[in-house]
Amino acid sequence: MVLKTITLVSSTLVSSLLCLGCLGLPAQAQSNTFSNCDLGDDLSGRDLSFGNFSNCNWRSINLRGANLSGAYLNSILLNPKLQSYQRRATEEVSSDLTNANLQGADLTLANLERAILTNANLVAARLFDADLTSATLEKAKLDKVFAPVVILYEANLKGATLSLGDLTGASMASSDLSNTYLYRTKLSYADLQNANLSGANLTEANLIGANLTGANLTGANLTGANLCNATMPDGTVSQQGCP
Repeated sequence: MVLKTITLVSSTLVSSLLCLGCLGLPAQAQSNTFSNCDLGDDLSGRDLSFGNFSNCNWRSINLRGANLSGAYLNSILLNPKLQSYQRRATEEVSSDLTNANLQGADLTLANLERAILTNANLVAARLFDADLTSATLEKAKLDKVFAPVVILYEANLKGATLSLGDLTGASMASSDLSNTYLYRTKLSYADLQNANLSGANLTEANLIGANLTGANLTGANLTGANLCNATMPDGTVSQQGCP
């Protein structure tokens, strides 16, 4: 009887150890944990939620409408520059993430240059130091995004929502932020030189020390925004919001 009990306890312990990787993960993650980068060139509409795709090279992959909510995409490569050794020429394509669900996904240090993220869901996603140079994020949902020092140079964010997001120190020069919703968004020390912010809602936004030289603020709502020491479009330094 004692031996049988010990055997049962040992068996239970082994089973528990084998499932240590499941602890703390949502039920969906336990049954949908991907780690293989080579899943084909067309992942449109696929359910890839909670998958681990860290360091994957997904250049030119079609992710249109894919569900990547909660996925771990740290340092993923979605840079559309492809080197063709046979033709000895560089071909430019764009990773298509139109309508993709990336809510809560970790895209820290990800390379998303020129990626198409039109109408994508990036709510509460992590984009710390990610590179989205010339990316298309028109009407994308980026509320509560964590994206300090993100690179959005010449990016298209027309009509996107970024309320309560953290874009401290972001590089957003020459980006199109027209008609964006930036309520209480942290943009302190962000580079917004020559950015188009026409019609943007910047109510209570934090723009402390931001560089707005040459930016278009036509029709922008800056009610309650903190512009302390921000460089305005005409080159003057604002004292609005300073103690």
